[in-house]
Amino acid sequence: MNKYTTILFDVDGTLLDFDSAEENGLASVFKEYEESGAYRTADLIGTYRRVNRDLWDAYEKGLITKDHITDTRFGAVFEAHGIPADGIQTEHDYREILNHTAIVMPEAVEVLEYLQDRYDLYVVTNGFTETQKMRMADSGLDRYFKKSFISEEVGYQKPQKEYFDRCFEAMPGAERERTLIVGDSLNSDIKGGNTAGIDTCWFNPQGAVLTAGVKVDREIRSLKELKEFL
Repeated sequence: MNKYTTILFDVDGTLLDFDSAEENGLASVFKEYEESGAYRTADLIGTYRRVNRDLWDAYEKGLITKDHITDTRFGAVFEAHGIPADGIQTEHDYREILNHTAIVMPEAVEVLEYLQDRYDLYVVTNGFTETQKMRMADSGLDRYFKKSFISEEVGYQKPQKEYFDRCFEAMPGAERERTLIVGDSLNSDIKGGNTAGIDTCWFNPQGAVLTAGVKVDREIRSLKELKEFL
C-alpha cells in the first residue's frame, strides 16, 4: 500500500489539452488577418506563443501580474507584425473562445474515476479563474475534486511556497509527507512541489529532458501509469 492520501492535479497540459484549445482559439482570432493576404496565421501563433511563454515565466517568478499578461500579449504580437489592431479586444475575443473549449486529455476520466474513492483529489492551477472554472465544469472533471485552488483566488501562484501553504490551510487533514502533485510543468508543478516539500510526479508525454536542479520522484508518459503505483 502506498503512503499517499492526497493528490494535487495541475489542469492545463495534464487534465485538459490546453495546446489544442489554444490553437483553436488563436486560429479563430487571427483568421481575419490571414484572409487579408498579408499575414500567415501560423506566424502570428508562433509569435504569440513566444510572447506568452515569456510573460508566464515572468508571472511565475512573481515579476508581473496576471493582468499584465492579458493586457499586453496580443498587443505585442500585433506590434511585432505591424498590424494596426486592438490587442485588448482580441484578448477578450480569444478568452471567450477559450472559456468554452475544454478538451480532456486521453485517460484523464479513467484515471480520475479510479482515484476518486481512494484519495482526496484537489486541483492546483495558475490559470485564470473564470476560464478554469468554466472549462472544468464543461469537461465534467470538476466533479472528481474536493476543491480547486486557482492562483488568482489564492493570491499566490505555483511554484511559490506561499501558494502551497494556502492550499494546505484549506485541505482538512492533508499532510505534506502524504501528498503527491501531478503535473506537466517542471517550473510550476514540479519545482512547486519541491518548494512545498511534497512528492512530485512529472507527466512527461513528450519525453522532455529533465532540468538540472529539479527533483522528480515519479515520471510518467501517460496518465494511466498512475494506476500502477496509486
